[in-house]
Amino acid sequence: MPIGESVVNSVLFKSWLQQNGGGFHPHAHFTEAPSGSCIIANENIPSDATIVTCPFELAITEELAQKSLLNFMDLNDVITTKCWTERQWISLYLCFHWIVGESSDTFSPESYLPYHAYLNTLPPREKLRTPLHFTLAEMEMFKGTNLYGATLDRERQWRVEWNLCHTMVERANSDWGSRFTWELYLTAATYISSRAFPSSLLSRIPTLQSSPSTHPILLPGIDSLNHARGQPVSWVVSYPDEANTNISKEVPSISLVLHTPAVPGQELLNNYGAKPNSELILGYGFSLPNNPDDTIILKIGGIEGKKWEVGRSARGVEGLWDEIVYSIQQDPTSSPNYDDRLDAAGALEDMSQALLDRLPTDNIKDAGARPDVASMWQNYVEGQRAILSSVVEFAREQERLAVEDARADGIEIVVEG
Repeated sequence: MPIGESVVNSVLFKSWLQQNGGGFHPHAHFTEAPSGSCIIANENIPSDATIVTCPFELAITEELAQKSLLNFMDLNDVITTKCWTERQWISLYLCFHWIVGESSDTFSPESYLPYHAYLNTLPPREKLRTPLHFTLAEMEMFKGTNLYGATLDRERQWRVEWNLCHTMVERANSDWGSRFTWELYLTAATYISSRAFPSSLLSRIPTLQSSPSTHPILLPGIDSLNHARGQPVSWVVSYPDEANTNISKEVPSISLVLHTPAVPGQELLNNYGAKPNSELILGYGFSLPNNPDDTIILKIGGIEGKKWEVGRSARGVEGLWDEIVYSIQQDPTSSPNYDDRLDAAGALEDMSQALLDRLPTDNIKDAGARPDVASMWQNYVEGQRAILSSVVEFAREQERLAVEDARADGIEIVVEG
């Protein structure tokens, strides 16, 4: 996107947001960034300042998407059977902004598709960096990691979703169907994975914690700020005073408040919560160096349905260790003896070392990876290696303790290295 066009789009978006009851701090300014755009301070901004506000009625939700799409497509059967995900509804809704455009002879798109000003500020497809936007060579770099398999699973799932949506769009209008490509759906779905918030943010006590009852929503403007781990922010929900009829025009809104001051030229940053690099890369398209929140998902062969999320310094490995010990015990009704623990330690070490050996080596140069993808690879693999190495050390410590207990009982055990 040309720089001039980007500036115009940000001005139009700010104006659109303000006209609809929201707005940015007067000193918050859009600027170009490798990822598309970011928000900087163009003058001093004090701490505890409200940076951006979005009214609830501008939130893009599954309900909004359904209501809007029904104006020009018969999707009642889909609604009745509930066979589409929230991502399908919202993605298709976003896609129709591009399929139909800002003018149409068929219907008045501004009545049902009013988010062009918002979508025009989002990064174009060529700037998206989640794994489904990697080149084949870049994707091959991640072979041997959990992220590689997770990416393949996500592509399979999203392609199924797109095919189901495409069938309905093609049935409604063949011209729309030809425009509703996989690449278009992928772009919209990526916006959702990288920008959506849980609907719990719109409660009277807003929270980023998801639950089975929450669903993804897009909040124009609120999603404009990039992420910084540990950045002190608050989500403030405002409701009109129902007892005061003089302000009946006010609507519920959500605001993002930053608790640190900013100087001119400094980027204004949000906090997406504690997330491992696997989640940041798969969902958002970036990573953090030496991310303390990194984790790896471990499973035991032969035990279906159970997974353990283990972090750096073997944080959270105890549940996995207990399961391995239990599966090895000759007599599960009694406490494990040192033989059980020695066998369990050996099994945990062998499993962890095998995963370590599978991790990819430094093949970035051969892949010709783009710099930002290479950085993600380095940060991700470093975290996975650090976690698995700590699990190996945990297993060796359990082995040492079991040997000590055996010696205390007068039994000498020699562990071969």
